[in-house]
Amino acid sequence: RVRAFMKDARAAAARVAGAERLYAAPPRRMWGVYSPKTPMTVDEFPGSVHSLDVLVFTLVLLVLAHTRGSPWKLALAAASLALGLLTEQLSLRLGGTHCHASGIVNVSTCSSANSVFWYIPWVYTGVTCARRLTDECSWAFPLLSGMLFFGLCGVYEAQGPLVGWWRWPAADGLVASGCTIWQAGPLGLDARGLVASPHVMEALGERLFGVPVMAPYFHFAFGWGIAVVYQLTAFKSHALPVLLGPTIALVWDPAMRVVCTAFGASKLAAVCALMLGSTFAALALSAPPQPSPPRDLLLFSIPLLSGTTFALHAIVGAGALREPPELKLFVVTLALCATLLFARSCGLLPRVPIASTATEAKKWA
Repeated sequence: RVRAFMKDARAAAARVAGAERLYAAPPRRMWGVYSPKTPMTVDEFPGSVHSLDVLVFTLVLLVLAHTRGSPWKLALAAASLALGLLTEQLSLRLGGTHCHASGIVNVSTCSSANSVFWYIPWVYTGVTCARRLTDECSWAFPLLSGMLFFGLCGVYEAQGPLVGWWRWPAADGLVASGCTIWQAGPLGLDARGLVASPHVMEALGERLFGVPVMAPYFHFAFGWGIAVVYQLTAFKSHALPVLLGPTIALVWDPAMRVVCTAFGASKLAAVCALMLGSTFAALALSAPPQPSPPRDLLLFSIPLLSGTTFALHAIVGAGALREPPELKLFVVTLALCATLLFARSCGLLPRVPIASTATEAKKWA
């Protein structure tokens, strides 16, 4: 009996060891700060980003094709690129929030070109589809815009840390050892490399599957803030809404803290409650534009390609070996739901007759 017991124990230990090897890339604690045993250098990312480069630049080409040379749409794409460049560089140099793996082309250390150009299809599609989904002057427009921003970026954000597309700060604040990128203030005096500020560590400390729970919340807030400034400026330009909107979005941070304090809840619970509550309220109370916008297959191809690629990446790509089953389920579910919502905004699932006359269609040109 003792020999049989020891044999079963060794077999169980072997299964556990095999599972640890299979999921070696994810953090050891899904509900905490990812703290690797030894600090990684800026070049020690576990995965390649070349496929991500190809996807992002393909999405950018689709956006440019959709603009059809329209100055208004080209200005939106240009403002989105400016937002990506400013956000990435300021977050690295002032906060030390993350470090992207090097791609085919890079803007700077810890800032690949795909991380900057991603903002073009993300912001362009989020703003354009939100305007087609509901009345752009209604209170529901910013909330639905935030939902679309999260739907498009969430499937990308959820997988990045585990497959090596970028790295968040470790428990000691170190992001990339040996990194020589310039950082402002006391952060630049740290000889270890790229480090995060105390404020960033507090904001990004609570994580799920290695992803800070505040990251998708900020993306939701980005879409809301950009839409609010669009409404305040009557859609007269793109530069002010796209560049100022993320600053306005910071009002969602105290809202999250109020919910955490009132209910004694975690950031994860507060973020889910605020995002789901505001989204369902907007969907339930908002009215679709009359008539529904005409079909736009080219516009729909952008979120369709993005969502399908990231879902397949989680199931059969690099994520199949690095991501736990729960994360795969989340990615596939979010990709499906977001794709359906984008299909609605692109006129593929109309609730009212599609615009058929030239006068009606001109509104959506």
